[in-house]
Amino acid sequence: MSDHLGSAAAHQPPTPYPEVNAVVHDLLTSLHAIVGAQLAGMYLVGSLALGDFQAQESDLDLVIVTVGALADETVAALRDLHQRFDHSASAWAARLDAVYLPQAVVREASPTAARYPVLEWPALLVLEPLASEWPIWRYTLREYGVVVSGPDPRLLLDPVQPDDLRRASAAKVEDWHARAHGDPAWVAGLQVRREHTYVVVTLCRLLYTLDTGSVASKPAAARWAARTRASRWSELIGRATTKERTTAADVPEDAVNDALALLEYTYEHYRQWRASSTT
Repeated sequence: MSDHLGSAAAHQPPTPYPEVNAVVHDLLTSLHAIVGAQLAGMYLVGSLALGDFQAQESDLDLVIVTVGALADETVAALRDLHQRFDHSASAWAARLDAVYLPQAVVREASPTAARYPVLEWPALLVLEPLASEWPIWRYTLREYGVVVSGPDPRLLLDPVQPDDLRRASAAKVEDWHARAHGDPAWVAGLQVRREHTYVVVTLCRLLYTLDTGSVASKPAAARWAARTRASRWSELIGRATTKERTTAADVPEDAVNDALALLEYTYEHYRQWRASSTT
């Protein structure tokens, strides 16, 4: 392992959570054995980077940066590695997402049709294009990324423009809006407490990005939306993010309707932004 790859992990734990540090250290060691000198850096993004990590609920989101594209046999070896991890006794086996990207691609402002190794549990590691949300990951990596190994992420990529974040967020809003109007199963999923909470707090995050041109964690964005939006949404957000989220009972119909109304509210604000930005 080169000196710059080993220094961050050797001298200071990347996070305040010993179990997380142990997992990422084991993964780093395994990745180095497979990728070798092509391993340029490994970074935590998501809630760990944004400061709202909850050990019992949050996922581990990783960006692994490589020198050039990985060979097919290397990707196959990484797929086997992650599959073994999925079947391990680790508490994080079902809570790990990762993407492997060449350094040149990390610098690109917008995703292309090119395919890269992507892990989204419970699926296997596969080659697929970067999701439309990539600018949000890119922003989090540059501004808040936690270095497990490698250089400061600010050295890897330029600042992400606010409207790139808004466009990436608009894609999520438009997808959910279409599902709400054409996919009864998606609407029915809002009756499940976990899904209901996820949708409500993600909508708060999307509104935050629209207003500020930046990114916050879902809990922080929910607190912001509860302060800045009308009382109707404050009540919905409060129900979704406090004691009720721990109960097993289905979400009542009025809360489902409120979540759909918040989606319409968010969609309309993004539609207005699109119209004004085009103009």
